[in-house]
Amino acid sequence: MSDTSSAKIRAASAQRSTTPSGPANQGAAGLLPPPTWSRVRRLSLIRREVREVLAPKALDLLWGRREEIIEGGREIGRLRSGSAGYFATVMVTLDLHACRGLFSEPADVATALRLSELMRDSEDLHGRLVDLVRPQLAALSQRSPAELEISLEFRVRADGTRILIDGDAMTTPA
Repeated sequence: MSDTSSAKIRAASAQRSTTPSGPANQGAAGLLPPPTWSRVRRLSLIRREVREVLAPKALDLLWGRREEIIEGGREIGRLRSGSAGYFATVMVTLDLHACRGLFSEPADVATALRLSELMRDSEDLHGRLVDLVRPQLAALSQRSPAELEISLEFRVRADGTRILIDGDAMTTPA
């Protein structure tokens, strides 16, 4: 680039910066310092993010203070064939308000909603529910609890500061 073209570019740049564009023309934006942009020199290979997960120890504390109801019976539709299955329904209530002194988060509706969302995909919660219904299903089927294969589906929802968990379990004879 020649010296004259460099001088022309510098002169044009200087003229642009002295053009009336002060506070009278820009309002409050004119009071702000000009942005300073830094060049990206390196790119991160690993994206970092903040994730919320259900704390296992918190679930232990809540689970220890649960209210539960378990009911079960024999499947009616297959009585004639002799290979009836057995079912159990489990209802668990976790009351955040009753445990409010144990956790740093507030025991409010928003926390109960967030916890219920996190619990929906919890394998730990699924295992705990299976462990609750296993003795009931073993007694109904007159089999050892260890030999039962249990299929369980559950739903979690919040009602005020309470978390309500409903599960339906089933086992069939081998």
